[in-house]
Amino acid sequence: MTTNTRIIFNEMPHGLPNSNTTLIVDNTQSIDLDHVPLQGGILVKALAFSLDPYMRNRMRPVEIQGDIDAFPLGETITGFSVAVVLRSETPLIQAGQHVYGFMHYQRYSVIPSIDANALGMKGLSLQVLDNKYNLPWRYYVGILGMSGQTAYYGLKDISDPKPGETLYISAACGAVGHMVVQLAKAQGLKVIASCGSDQKVSLVKSLGADHVFNYKIADTAAELKAHGPIDIYFDLVGGPTLETAIDNLACNARIIICGMSSQYNLGTNEAHGVRNLWLLNRYRARMQGLVVIDWADKYLDEFHDIIPRDLAAGKLKYLEHVYHGMDKVGEALVDLLVGNNVGKSVLVIEDDA
Repeated sequence: MTTNTRIIFNEMPHGLPNSNTTLIVDNTQSIDLDHVPLQGGILVKALAFSLDPYMRNRMRPVEIQGDIDAFPLGETITGFSVAVVLRSETPLIQAGQHVYGFMHYQRYSVIPSIDANALGMKGLSLQVLDNKYNLPWRYYVGILGMSGQTAYYGLKDISDPKPGETLYISAACGAVGHMVVQLAKAQGLKVIASCGSDQKVSLVKSLGADHVFNYKIADTAAELKAHGPIDIYFDLVGGPTLETAIDNLACNARIIICGMSSQYNLGTNEAHGVRNLWLLNRYRARMQGLVVIDWADKYLDEFHDIIPRDLAAGKLKYLEHVYHGMDKVGEALVDLLVGNNVGKSVLVIEDDA
């Protein structure tokens, strides 16, 4: 028998999660890798797990509805993962292949046929990976996974970018933001970017942004007034920043609501209520939510054709914050939620198997 280490949702947080007690590592379960029943599916070994701000929203009582299911207390958490197939009972997937999708955060998982064979739904189901450029497998939970796809899809129909327009991106040194900067510049946009440290400002400038500021020391309203107006606001933080962006919109502007990281650790009574939504009417602006799975059927194949190629060729730079081992999950989650990470946060279990 082999120990099957897993990450458990152990404690309901109030405000910022506790790095030692909210998520814990459990070693009490074991698995027989040679004989565990596969039910017509596959047995996989996890290589890397994605860590994302949306996970904070899943740390709520299960009876409270949300756009994705809550983490049940005491159970293994789930999220986007990349894994190698150890055994298979489905002709669609072979042992030795690598897969990406929504999985349990544990070392070994059996994915039965009902999931392993559901390869038609491109948003969340298992995908067999074709790594023809020999990129690190952990990239598939980052720039080649959900966060990269979010940036790519967000600069398609939903924002309808046109060369010469001005785009403002908040959290510009994060998993989605640093990709938005590069893709927007490639499409001929002027890019205003904000982030939370001088180090991050330098990094985002190196990606090609036209104007970058540290929102912790600069006046966001003054910065946007001086360098706007804004045709496209790609919002990852919400709160006062969203309100300030609305004040500085151009006519017919588009606001992409992708994340609300400034609000995730606040209770309902503490959350910032945006007070100037009436300006959407004045500016004939459109505000729309972006959920990555909504656009996968239309753009996933295109994404896989273009982004790995450009990354391998050096046309795209990838910023990632790698943590090694499941025992780093608590530290990594808190770093992510307070902005101590740079780029995409990834929990690596095994390098490039």
